[in-house]
Amino acid sequence: MKHIYTLLLTALLVLSSHAFGHGLQMYSLQDEFDRDTPATLDRLKSQGFTDLETSVFTNLPARELRALLHARGMTCSSHHVRPENLEKRMEQVIEDAKALGAMQVVCPILPHKGPLDRDQVLEAAAKFNRYGAALKAAGLRFAYHNHALDFITADSPTVPAETFYDVLVAATKPDLVSYQLDVFWVAWGGASAMEVIEKHGNRICSLHLKDLARDAKPDVGNPKSARPLSVRLAAGRVDIPEVIASAKRKGVSHFIIEDESPNAATQLPESLKAVKPQLEGTQNSGK
Repeated sequence: MKHIYTLLLTALLVLSSHAFGHGLQMYSLQDEFDRDTPATLDRLKSQGFTDLETSVFTNLPARELRALLHARGMTCSSHHVRPENLEKRMEQVIEDAKALGAMQVVCPILPHKGPLDRDQVLEAAAKFNRYGAALKAAGLRFAYHNHALDFITADSPTVPAETFYDVLVAATKPDLVSYQLDVFWVAWGGASAMEVIEKHGNRICSLHLKDLARDAKPDVGNPKSARPLSVRLAAGRVDIPEVIASAKRKGVSHFIIEDESPNAATQLPESLKAVKPQLEGTQNSGK
């Protein structure tokens, strides 16, 4: 009985330590991770980052990354996976997520060909429901991470302001599919993160915190042009403190910082400093 109690207590401590609060998306420092993962982890730990989220470009085998993190008292609570791997290699996805100690698997791309349309969004929704069912059976959560195209209006004959994101949320099952809201791409798509949170907050499990330069002129069809326009948190056009407050009111308690700019290495500590007061006190809400 004592052994079972110890295992349960350990599981609860791990859950509360890395599933909620703030983390860092590894893509922010992809070149640094590729060059020297141990040194990059040491630097991040010294800056106050202890939880990571993998990117689809993370090449280090899951068990090796877990060992490097564990040696530094760090964790990986979220795992980004390409849609083709979810479709064709689900067993490997599950194995890697568990090897990492991750609680959720995130698809960061809406699979489609050519211009996005309602039929392709509905096709993606059906796939997401299937992926979510497989991951739920394995004790993991599935989530989708948006980009700017999701906020184009869907030309609905009955709901004029409906976006593709609205269509996707409505067509996916709440118990199978959650959402990781990237507030930078919401702004790039011309929408309001606070309005999206107000509308879909009960489906949002985590936020990607990124800020967009105030003078940016977004080209929705050219996401590659966005990288130089990623700025330090709370220095751009996104009202980051209010976005965090809005999300917390909806029960969201997992916030992941990302910086896609060439200045990410120097900006990340300042970004964490800028939002830490808003993130402190975040409690385990079960989301």
